[in-house]
Amino acid sequence: MALPRVLRCCPVALWALLLFGSFIVGLTYNSATLQEGLAMVNKYRELFFIPVLMGFVSTERFRYWLWNAFIIASIATLLGSSLMDAGVLELNKLGDPCFKSRITHSIFIAFFAFFCAHKAFQEQRYRPLYLIAMAFCLYNLFFVVQGRTGQLVIIGLALLFAWQRFNGKGRLLAIVVIASLLALFVNFSDKTSRLKEGIENTQAYLKPVPEQVDSSMGLRYGFWKNSLILMSGKPLLGYGTGSFTKEYQRLVGDKAFATTNPHNEFLMIGVQLGVLGVLVYVGFLWSQFQCARQLAKPEKWLAQGLLLCLLVTSVFNSPFLDHAEGHWFAILIALCFAPIYKPGVPLCKDSPPISRPSLCRH
Repeated sequence: MALPRVLRCCPVALWALLLFGSFIVGLTYNSATLQEGLAMVNKYRELFFIPVLMGFVSTERFRYWLWNAFIIASIATLLGSSLMDAGVLELNKLGDPCFKSRITHSIFIAFFAFFCAHKAFQEQRYRPLYLIAMAFCLYNLFFVVQGRTGQLVIIGLALLFAWQRFNGKGRLLAIVVIASLLALFVNFSDKTSRLKEGIENTQAYLKPVPEQVDSSMGLRYGFWKNSLILMSGKPLLGYGTGSFTKEYQRLVGDKAFATTNPHNEFLMIGVQLGVLGVLVYVGFLWSQFQCARQLAKPEKWLAQGLLLCLLVTSVFNSPFLDHAEGHWFAILIALCFAPIYKPGVPLCKDSPPISRPSLCRH
């Protein structure tokens, strides 16, 4: 019953529903089977969950409990990873010390580190606990799991945090400290193999005659190139919902590794729904940027950090296509932007930032 008012009050909810609707419209002209198309619609159902969840977390009380659930789940994820690394628990099927893939794990932990950093500034009573949790996250990201996507996300979030919390001199100092720590890590740590491998793969792929095209980054660049070729064939509306796998296989044949995921959300949407679909996704991202400005601090800062996390992840992965990432982003987007929706009182464009009690009161 709350859905119509949620859509009127919060552009993020409206754009999420428009994007989900675009996938449904794409069923009418897809080159794949109806079953494949419906399976893809089901993959992106998290977009529909965003406006629905906003109606359920419209009150501060519910958001308070959900934020605490986020903290508990994140700590449990960190502890599980540490126990796997220590040999107490078995590694996952990929041989990594985390419950899901290292990509998924690193994204979750990077945002939790950003969350803890803000809470350390905000909550004086629990500041030592949040600082310990943040240090635990950073150690896990760079010395235990080493997901490159999460490492890029945390670097971006660290710079964003400095911009949000410090003045001009503080921001400059933060940049120097971050750059120095990264330089020390790259030059003196024995845990940089994945990072160096990514740089070497990129350099090899960019040569006139590409080398190491079968590496993880080389394959990914090939996915992006072939996806752009597909988009050029039907640029406006794409090939329809669920068509990516079939069209990619048709393009590459037996010459190269056929994928079901280009590891880029923009390209995944672009091949299926064309430029119009990509514009809807950009509108969804832009609405988050605009709505974040209407929130009061610290909700504003967390929403901005989540948007940056989604942007970086969308470049190197397809977060809403993936099950764990899709549900995680849907819940946190609803949680971050739900304060804009106030039952019975729609927020007009000229309203001042919403004044809300601090998150996760203790």
